[in-house]
Amino acid sequence: MAAVRSVPPASSPVASESDDASGPSSRTRSVWLLQLVLGASVVITVLLVQALEPSLFAVWTFSTGVGVVIALTAVAIMVPWHRLPRNAVALIPFGDIVGIGLLSFGTDLRFGFFWVFPITWIATHFVLSMMIASLAAVGVIIVADASVNGAGPATALRLIVVLLSLTFIAITAYLSSRQTRAFKQLLRRQASRLQGTLQRVTGQERRVSQMLNGLDTGIARLSVDGEVLALNDTYVNLYGIERDEPSRPGGAVEYATLRGEPLPDSERPFARAARGEQFEDERVWLFDAQGDWHALSASTRRLVSSDEPESTLLIVHDVTALIEAERARERLAATVSHELRNPLTAIIGHADLALDAPDLTPKVREQLEVIAGAGERMQTLISEILANSRGVFREEKSAATADASRIIASSLESFRPAAAARRVSVTDDLPLSAEVVGDGFRLRQAFDNILSNAIKYTPGGGSVHITGHVFDDHVELTFADTGIGIHPDELPRIFDPYFRARAARESPTPGTGLGMGIVRSIVEEQGGSLELESEVGTGTTVTVRLPSRSGATEA
Repeated sequence: MAAVRSVPPASSPVASESDDASGPSSRTRSVWLLQLVLGASVVITVLLVQALEPSLFAVWTFSTGVGVVIALTAVAIMVPWHRLPRNAVALIPFGDIVGIGLLSFGTDLRFGFFWVFPITWIATHFVLSMMIASLAAVGVIIVADASVNGAGPATALRLIVVLLSLTFIAITAYLSSRQTRAFKQLLRRQASRLQGTLQRVTGQERRVSQMLNGLDTGIARLSVDGEVLALNDTYVNLYGIERDEPSRPGGAVEYATLRGEPLPDSERPFARAARGEQFEDERVWLFDAQGDWHALSASTRRLVSSDEPESTLLIVHDVTALIEAERARERLAATVSHELRNPLTAIIGHADLALDAPDLTPKVREQLEVIAGAGERMQTLISEILANSRGVFREEKSAATADASRIIASSLESFRPAAAARRVSVTDDLPLSAEVVGDGFRLRQAFDNILSNAIKYTPGGGSVHITGHVFDDHVELTFADTGIGIHPDELPRIFDPYFRARAARESPTPGTGLGMGIVRSIVEEQGGSLELESEVGTGTTVTVRLPSRSGATEA
């Protein structure tokens, strides 16, 4: 640990402070306070002496002692102590010791109790050597008084008691002062650390706020009691609310559908999130204060932290552009269907009618057949374009052959690092060769999707096992994982484009809901079939059956 130096407190008369233009320094004020207490006590004593025992004024030591204390009080008030060395302040309490000694000289130490003031002053604010010196000065004065005025046993006892009492008071004050200074030093260090921590936390909060305000996604953070903890600029601008009064209704209204019925207050995403409900991709339409419609996708996330209370994050995406793009795509598909398919139908129909004429020359018939064939190919091409635009994944079948074992082995090599990172064990029991009829490139795409899902949705410590069997007419490949699984009610929709099972939506793993639809389309295009079995919390098994090369050859 670093050494801790004892630093005098700022309020002590030995503290090093510069002059303050607005008034006396703290050192000066401290000297005033300490000396004025003694001076006031002496003045009150003088008044009492005047009333009860005026004869004491005839004793020159008493009058001199009073004069010394009053003079030192005046000096303490007039001297600018902040301009003098700090040890110069010690002249005042040492002078007070002498003045009190004169007061008590020859009076059975009745006024010796005033020594408590300068002794405590020196013990509290000065070093140990000065405290010892002050006690020695008191002892010398007491011994001198006893020598001059005579000392019997009772007087000697009183001298010893006074000296011992002053020593005890001095030691107590000195130790208490050192302890107080140590505490103050510790508090200063702790305050400095807390200030630094506060500045770092404030800076981090400011940077987080800047990042959130830079997003084009509306974000609202709510406590478990529904209190608004934070809003970013996008949310405030989107809903037209006041940041200082977020509970007041804004200038925007939410609707269930475009130009439909307004949502009840209790069914709005904000109210539902305030109640602690969890939902994903809830679609609402917002009519803002400027008269524009916005399609919104609202979701919630529960935030749990060890050092902060639980809260809910409401995330609002403006998907208007996506909806408009979808509509534009549908309009384009409709236009292509209407503007291209109808003329092609007419061309093909007239070509077929012309081909039915019995008096065609071979040359003309050949030309008409070329026209009809080209038209039919264009119709097929247009159908493929329209099918793809509607989310149907098709591609021309290939009559090539491929080794499914080699393709899966290559896919496994690519996914092993990802599986190791997630602590998922991947094993296989594949034949040396599994020749199938199909496009190797497309089959690799299908196997990659299956493996990716299996690894993504299998928690750490789980496993993925791949087996393969070659039969006379087909090859069967099984991909079994111990992942989160799929609810039986959701299995019929698992191949729908953009559909994600509830367990997948609730997991932190991102996804689009397109993978299994692509896989089934590819497998069916290769003349195969796909089966899927799953149980929530247990895992999923995907079985792919593809026509074998030997079976196709024999056929």
